[in-house]
Amino acid sequence: MLITLFSSVYAKDLSKSEIVHFWIAVPAGNITEPITIIKAGLPPIKMAPLVIDLDQRGIFKKILNPNTEAISTHWIYNIGKKPIRIKLELIEANYPIRWEVKAAWPYDPETHTFTKPLPPGMGIPKLSIDWIFEIPNYYMDEKVIYDGGLLVIDADTNELLTFIPIKLIRGGISQGGGASCCG
Repeated sequence: MLITLFSSVYAKDLSKSEIVHFWIAVPAGNITEPITIIKAGLPPIKMAPLVIDLDQRGIFKKILNPNTEAISTHWIYNIGKKPIRIKLELIEANYPIRWEVKAAWPYDPETHTFTKPLPPGMGIPKLSIDWIFEIPNYYMDEKVIYDGGLLVIDADTNELLTFIPIKLIRGGISQGGGASCCG
């Protein structure tokens, strides 16, 4: 019975500990509020600034892994009119952020660039990108732990295609609109 009770509590708490997943469309500009992009042949693409309140995480996350936070995407779609070589860049990082990238599309881990142009109306197949924030102890007492974002850039022209603001905070709202554990 104790195992059943523990499993129930853990399952209830687990949803607060999961990685925040989000969608990316290019070009989409500066994402300042929740939007949904509808494009023929593609699923609806919901995008929003990400705000993750570490105080809203589950008790097991707080105890077992308090200094690590992660965000993830499985969806990058080209909604434009031309093929694009996509480069990704996290800005304003004052501590290590680990990139874990898998895709059925050529990728250069040194430059964080998908080296083959993504045609219009397509998404990167079998994509999984996790960004793992390894937060130093001295940041954990701050109200704002990370205030930056993800730049999505045309690797050939250096044109900014999409910017998604990302904040890790202590206290306040939990997740920005459009961000969820399951897409």
